[in-house]
Amino acid sequence: MTLHTSVLSNIFLSALFTVALGACDQKPGDLGELTDGDEALCGDGVVDPTEQCDDGNAVDGDGCDNTCQLSDDEEPPACGDGQLDPGEQCDDGNGQDGDGCTANCTLEGQALCGDGVVDPTEQCDDGNAVDGDGCTTTCHLEGQGACGDGVLDPGEQCDDGNGQDGDGCTANCTLEGQALCGDGIVQPGEQCDDGNAIDGDACRNTCVAAICGDGVVHQGFEECDDGNAIDGDGCATTCKLEGQGACGDGVLDPGEQCDDGNGQDGDGCTANCTLEGQGLCGDGVVQPQNGEQCDDGNAIDGDGCRNNCAAATCGDGVVHQGFEECDDGNAIDGDGCAATCKLEGQGACGDGVLDFGEQCDDGNGQDGDGCTANCTLEGQGLCGDGVVQPGEQCDDGNNIGGDGCSATCTLGG
Repeated sequence: MTLHTSVLSNIFLSALFTVALGACDQKPGDLGELTDGDEALCGDGVVDPTEQCDDGNAVDGDGCDNTCQLSDDEEPPACGDGQLDPGEQCDDGNGQDGDGCTANCTLEGQALCGDGVVDPTEQCDDGNAVDGDGCTTTCHLEGQGACGDGVLDPGEQCDDGNGQDGDGCTANCTLEGQALCGDGIVQPGEQCDDGNAIDGDACRNTCVAAICGDGVVHQGFEECDDGNAIDGDGCATTCKLEGQGACGDGVLDPGEQCDDGNGQDGDGCTANCTLEGQGLCGDGVVQPQNGEQCDDGNAIDGDGCRNNCAAATCGDGVVHQGFEECDDGNAIDGDGCAATCKLEGQGACGDGVLDFGEQCDDGNGQDGDGCTANCTLEGQGLCGDGVVQPGEQCDDGNNIGGDGCSATCTLGG
């Protein structure tokens, strides 16, 4: 072989080798076009800008054809397929939240409307950017007539679909910068502004502070309001109902020493409508120097403190509810009312009268004082004292047979 032939042979082999290398760097489906090794390749498993898909092979019929295009019969790109499709912030190939990428293919931890997670600034989040399905594209509830839903409802001056102030429309859906009553900002000329148009609370719908006599009943501190400062017409000048005979209505009713229209002490007239500082029975202050044993602030007998400020006692002639059955004003038994203020002749244990069948009756319902609450003598081991003593099969505290324990304290009688 001559030198000339040898050189030609080397050039040919070098060219053939270059062609072979170029062929190894081609995209599947390329018609012999050579690349420089840095171009995107269909089949490398990476979806490049000119590719709709790339499943890492050159096989048709598996969802992505050998030209890296989706065929007409293939499913459209879906969240959760592991491929970042247009409109997706991420796609980790699963339908789970909590791993950085939500099931809606939005990034987590960024408080984004449409990520399917209701963040503190959102009223709702249904994971899409569609209006008319109950949750707006601004993540506010629709159809609720609520401020912030992006819909101008009756009573709203504006609704920009958010709950923020400072953007021309307040969080109360009133226009900003116009000094309007109801915008939640006290402007010059307004006495108050509670951000609503409701009468009957502390701030009227004209942004005037609620006062007695303005003709509106303000809940919580007025019983009535007839719009005038006249007593005797059913509603007092203190906005308390008249004619109810109640202390605190501003009207001096029978039995009241005073009535200043409030329920406070320390202003000369107590909350019980008795004069203060005069040591009077019924003023709620016990004045021992005046001979008072008690003072419950009222003139009612029968409640523990009599209307003459003497402590309620058995024998004072007044039946005191809760601890007396009767009170005939004496300490004599046998006249229908015992000295213990228990009714007599009722055959009841505890009335202080020894009735038939009772071993004792000390006028109370206590054990441990020699006579049990069942009116049997204590400490004598007697059948019927309510204590099962040696030799007794049972003791139900009575001497009646036929109730499971006989009169002789045997079972079954």
